[in-house]
Amino acid sequence: MKYRIKIILFTSLFLNILFFALITFFVQRKGGLSYLTAKIFHKVNFDNSGKTVYHPAYLNKKSQFETLPKSDLGIIFLGDSLTDEGEWTELLGTKIQKRGIGGDTTDRMLNRLNEIIESKPKKIFLMVGINDLINEGRTVEKTSEYYKMIIAVFRNKIPNTEVFIQSVLPINNQVTRYWQNINKVVELNSQLIDLAKDFGYQYIDVYSHLSDSQNQLDPQYTFDGVHLNGQGYLV
Repeated sequence: MKYRIKIILFTSLFLNILFFALITFFVQRKGGLSYLTAKIFHKVNFDNSGKTVYHPAYLNKKSQFETLPKSDLGIIFLGDSLTDEGEWTELLGTKIQKRGIGGDTTDRMLNRLNEIIESKPKKIFLMVGINDLINEGRTVEKTSEYYKMIIAVFRNKIPNTEVFIQSVLPINNQVTRYWQNINKVVELNSQLIDLAKDFGYQYIDVYSHLSDSQNQLDPQYTFDGVHLNGQGYLV
């Protein structure tokens, strides 16, 4: 009897450890704590209605952008945390309106374009897509579809604005907590090149200037494998 109890306890312990290991592996492949943070702090889907609800931190940032002065002479950098974390005015020596929100994705960006359109900027530099792949597990094709919707809005609503489509940046799977198949990033950039041609916009290849010989984000430019450090932003 005692032997059977020991077998049951051992089996239960083994299954619990295996379950925990599988959950840990899944979360790490999705992006570690950044994945959980994105799910908890940026978007929650209510099962009963399917309505998307954004976390106050995201809404606060969006609301601030909406209340800032509008200018038709400006240059807007539009994107996610990679845009938000850059001190562009100081880096480039010219006035830049920074419109980046950490964790932003193509579909979320679609819901905050009114403020951009009302500004009627001279130039928009757009970088978005990596969170679609990492945090949302979205396919390249679906990400590209949303991206096309964004630039179609620009073309239709602010046709005199110059739009610059920036490549999605490389990642480094040797140092990152945000694992991603680098081939998907390359494939997305290839589709962005095609979109730029279709809309007559300029494509800016930032990817190749930050990648190493293994086609990944050069370790000297990052601490976590995705976001840029000071040297990365200088490049």
